Amino acid sequence: MRTFQSGKPLIIENSSNNSGALSDLQRPNVNGNPALSSDRPTQDKLAKWFETSVFSQPSAFTFGNAPRVLPNVRSAGMKNFDLSLFKNFSITERAQIQFRAEFFNAFNTPQFNLPGQTFGAAGFGTVSSQLNNPRQIQFGLKILF
Repeated sequence: MRTFQSGKPLIIENSSNNSGALSDLQRPNVNGNPALSSDRPTQDKLAKWFETSVFSQPSAFTFGNAPRVLPNVRSAGMKNFDLSLFKNFSITERAQIQFRAEFFNAFNTPQFNLPGQTFGAAGFGTVSSQLNNPRQIQFGLKILF
């Protein structure tokens, strides 16, 4: 079985609300394009998923101009392959043994977590964890009669 999904849209929030609105959260200002090239090395992407320097704190008692979700920046997508191999061996006319080999995340492809989305926080724009498990393999024997 294979699973392919595009990444989730990112919602950038401000760590503090200085607008005077009755909410804990506020959006920052966006002063440019936060998208970075996708052909960078993986370590560079994890350290800086999007351009963080284009965000700024809104003036006091104003709202930020950031959209609800960033239109051109998404989190990492999912590329997952699960494989199963089965082989039946006849013991008698009515009984068989089935050998099973199952591979979950067969090609050991990491799926990265969302980058930090809180403007002003230490981890803003960085990816610090992985969502999926590494490759798992299990073998089994099944008696069919």
